[in-house]
Amino acid sequence: MRAILKFLLGLILVLVIAWLGLWWYAQGRLQAGFQNWADTQATSGWKIADTGITRGTSPMQALITVNNLTLTPPPVATGETATITLPSFAMHIDVLNPLVFHIDLPPDISVAAGSNVDFAIKTASIAITEALDPNALFNKAAYPFRGGDFSASNMDILASDGSLLVLHIDGITGHEDLNLAAGAADTALASTTTFTGLALSPLLTKVAQIPFNGQIQSFSTSLKLSGPVPAGLSDLAVQFRTAAADPTAQYKLLIPVIHKWASQGGSGAMSLGLTIGPSTAKLDAAVKFDANAQPSGTGDLSADHLDEFTGAITNAYPQVQDNVNQAEAQLTPYLTTTSAGGQTLGMAVTYGPAGITINGKKVADMPPVDWNTLENPPPAPPPAPSTPDDGSGAAAPTAPSTGQ
Repeated sequence: MRAILKFLLGLILVLVIAWLGLWWYAQGRLQAGFQNWADTQATSGWKIADTGITRGTSPMQALITVNNLTLTPPPVATGETATITLPSFAMHIDVLNPLVFHIDLPPDISVAAGSNVDFAIKTASIAITEALDPNALFNKAAYPFRGGDFSASNMDILASDGSLLVLHIDGITGHEDLNLAAGAADTALASTTTFTGLALSPLLTKVAQIPFNGQIQSFSTSLKLSGPVPAGLSDLAVQFRTAAADPTAQYKLLIPVIHKWASQGGSGAMSLGLTIGPSTAKLDAAVKFDANAQPSGTGDLSADHLDEFTGAITNAYPQVQDNVNQAEAQLTPYLTTTSAGGQTLGMAVTYGPAGITINGKKVADMPPVDWNTLENPPPAPPPAPSTPDDGSGAAAPTAPSTGQ
């Protein structure tokens, strides 16, 4: 019996030591992961600063806290930038759920954009979780996440040092699944985001005479992409962020990636949903590519109670009446009126090599996509020469010589 007891105590001691070592290693990985992220952002022109990183003391949770984190994005073309300040920023993994990575944001986040523009973001609750890939626990080169969730409630965006409400959002939820090993028929990315209860402040609504009490009941998006994930995606993301000030460079980075994805059987689908005032609108779209990387797909757009919606808009802003009339004239073939939905819009679009149809009627041909031209666009034409009256003097005539 004594030998068994000693064996059990020794086993428990080994397990405790092993766990403490794993706990310490996990906290080190968290700290190294944050530092790697900060270094990556720095290569894209961001400035990341803090007043120190502290590690947790409970062996039941691997935890690091970044104190007084400030994020400064690269300046825009005009030289302006902003500074985002978080009093604290924490990351933790619980022992009882070791494959869920938590990001703990503070309920108060401040944004300073120039000398006279200050915003504060306040939330009742905010949470971000990421599903960890077990292969990344001991492989530093592996991408660590398989997807995640985001949620926030009672979010207020305030100006003037937090004294003026600009926008309130009842809730935001988001979910994402990621499969970096996806094949042509597999889903590589699936994400959904929903905003509920968006409302401008009563003051702004009154001053700007915004209809529907300045409110949007809900707004939702979803995206699904299938097909192989481009190799070196992380490096591509860094290059894309580095070229933020050069849209042409970003274009040249993306087009070859899209072409390769299309050539490997890529496909995608997206949807948007909006409820504002009396109207609900929804857009669904899908795309796929054939063996020649030529796109085809569908799109469905619907909306109801458009008569009430446009009536409220024109009552608030009479100057847009002509624009509304022109839009209604162009959409007349796709408008109907029902007792339940009022004036409704319904457009079912198909497109592909055979052409573009709306509600079963062909409306246009669809030229083939010339990937070579997209990837190698012709150089921009040289600027036009100055004219005599442009004020430059470049083309001013030379006075004739008098021979004197």
